[in-house]
Amino acid sequence: MKSRLIVTGLMLAALMGSASAQELVKFHGVTAQGGPTAQMFPIFMAQEQGFYEDEGLDVVLNYSKGSSDAARQLAAGNVDWGIFSSAATMQTVQRGFPLKAIMQIYYPDTFDIVVPADSDIQSMADMSGKTIGLSDLAGGEVPMTRASIVETGLREGADVKLVVAGEGDATTVRSFTEGRIQAYAGAKRDLLLIPAQGVETRSITPEAIARFPGDALSVRAETFESDPELLVKFVRATLKGWAWGMANDAEAFELLKTKYAAASLGDNPVAPEFWELVKSYYTAPEGVAQHGTFLPEAWDFYMTYLQLGEGEQQALAGPVDLTTILTDDIVVEAWNGLDLAAVE
Repeated sequence: MKSRLIVTGLMLAALMGSASAQELVKFHGVTAQGGPTAQMFPIFMAQEQGFYEDEGLDVVLNYSKGSSDAARQLAAGNVDWGIFSSAATMQTVQRGFPLKAIMQIYYPDTFDIVVPADSDIQSMADMSGKTIGLSDLAGGEVPMTRASIVETGLREGADVKLVVAGEGDATTVRSFTEGRIQAYAGAKRDLLLIPAQGVETRSITPEAIARFPGDALSVRAETFESDPELLVKFVRATLKGWAWGMANDAEAFELLKTKYAAASLGDNPVAPEFWELVKSYYTAPEGVAQHGTFLPEAWDFYMTYLQLGEGEQQALAGPVDLTTILTDDIVVEAWNGLDLAAVE
């Protein structure tokens, strides 16, 4: 009789657990990353620590071919939320797909333009008649690179060519050594790989470009209007994942290397350097009281640059109303009563 009660109890517990799992709200998103990387550590740590489950959410992270692709997936309704570049957010809105940016994910822009350390090129002004390699012609580095070209008074195509040249891998190094490219623009994580392969580099990105904002968390405007409570739950759990990862960085790094981003970190020779870089992305500048809130002036500054140039080089045909795109409402509400000391 006792054994039967134990079995019955286990069956009930299993059924209750199953019912509980079924009650979780599916909330699927997409990132500009092509696969799992340390840059998404707040989401991974929130999954690891059960923060999303505590909020009743079943969060799944999907990947894309870059910021433009991620923004298209969100606009098309294939996912509920997306993390991609500020440029892609503004471009998508201008094309008639209302988005709401509800949280600043990285504060600084995550792209850079480099040349070999021994190159005669000292600045973007010296790139006339030269070629810049990119990891992807649809990636977040493209608007940054075009803005850098225009900032220097050069013209894409006529003065500076853009070609695909790998992702900081052997293709990129070969493109440098064979003279196919004279500079390379890409995510800073990819740029770390180039010196590891024997080509020391230095940045020639114009100083003004460093003021551009990084990636943001965006949702469709209809989602923002219809279910703000759901968004608060998601952002609150994500903030907990961020806080836990920053406070327990060694443990978070080990989890990323062995479980969540093993393919990109496990055997990566610059994994420790990349992790330090990622943590700098998630360190808010002075003046930001609550992590995740926006710096509208940085977006406005970038928007000005995106309107420069002509034709394909002009990323934005005109200004967009940032007051209808950026909102701190969700982050502020998520911070309300949030005890990060207990999380850490």
